[in-house]
Amino acid sequence: MIMRRLLTTASKRSIKEAFKGNAVFRTIDAAYKEQEIQMAKLRFSPEEIWVNCFIGFDQILKNRDDIGEITCRMWNNTYIELRDDAQEASRAFEDEELETATSCIVYSIIACMTASDDWEIIQHTETLMFQIAEHSELNSIVTPFDNNIESNFAGYIEKYISAGKYISERLESPKNYADPINPISTPQERTKAKEGVKKRLAFMKGYLPDSETLIMTSSNFNTMIEAVEYLIENDVVKKQESKLHTNLPVAHLRYTFYLVYKNEGKCVGRNKWLDFLGETFSQMQDNKASLSKHFSDKPDDYDRYLKPKKKK
Repeated sequence: MIMRRLLTTASKRSIKEAFKGNAVFRTIDAAYKEQEIQMAKLRFSPEEIWVNCFIGFDQILKNRDDIGEITCRMWNNTYIELRDDAQEASRAFEDEELETATSCIVYSIIACMTASDDWEIIQHTETLMFQIAEHSELNSIVTPFDNNIESNFAGYIEKYISAGKYISERLESPKNYADPINPISTPQERTKAKEGVKKRLAFMKGYLPDSETLIMTSSNFNTMIEAVEYLIENDVVKKQESKLHTNLPVAHLRYTFYLVYKNEGKCVGRNKWLDFLGETFSQMQDNKASLSKHFSDKPDDYDRYLKPKKKK
């Protein structure tokens, strides 16, 4: 069980695992970890900022007729509840630390409101900005967040609002921790996915049809599989400084990973597989613009490549 505003160490770990692919969590974690490190007493964590962000943002979404009243009291109410919870949990704090934590929460809410693309919500962000400025040095709160915002942040918020399923209602117990938009698969499911994807890609260890040419070197194949497994395990595309080369035509490589996405790799979102293609393979560097549009296009001779010539 967690408190309304503060988390136990176990709850922090569970949230980090369950929501590690969440665009809002990833942004807050990257932006405000330094604030936690600098706090001598409170040690208010990115996980707690994230939880409190959705407590506030969900309150706005569920009470649209009262947004003005809610936002007018947002900073003060958040501060008071944090203070009371900290005292109840015997967590020591400096006033400045509590003010910083509150301002980080409120700016995270502002970012979600702005990403909503809904003027009825967005028009109230100025009120919240004034509240932050009254209690904190504005740049110290705003700049870390804006410098670390995930590229799919706005897309996530759009889907979150449309779904009407609230994260703040899923925080009573770690058993309920699940992202309503991008639920993280279980370790067993991820292991099964990795095994299935590796099996699907096994043909890329072989030769091109009617040819003595390898589809890719053994070293590149192993590096590709490591990158695939990293993506499935962490929901993060691994950076490839040296892009991998395959002798598959672009259309065939692209369609191969469409099949991965539609079958064994469903636990990873479509955009992540597109990002993976663009980040991993050398022949995709000049074809990134067409990846999404032609992702599902099957080449006429694709099936010939699934049973390539074996070395004698």
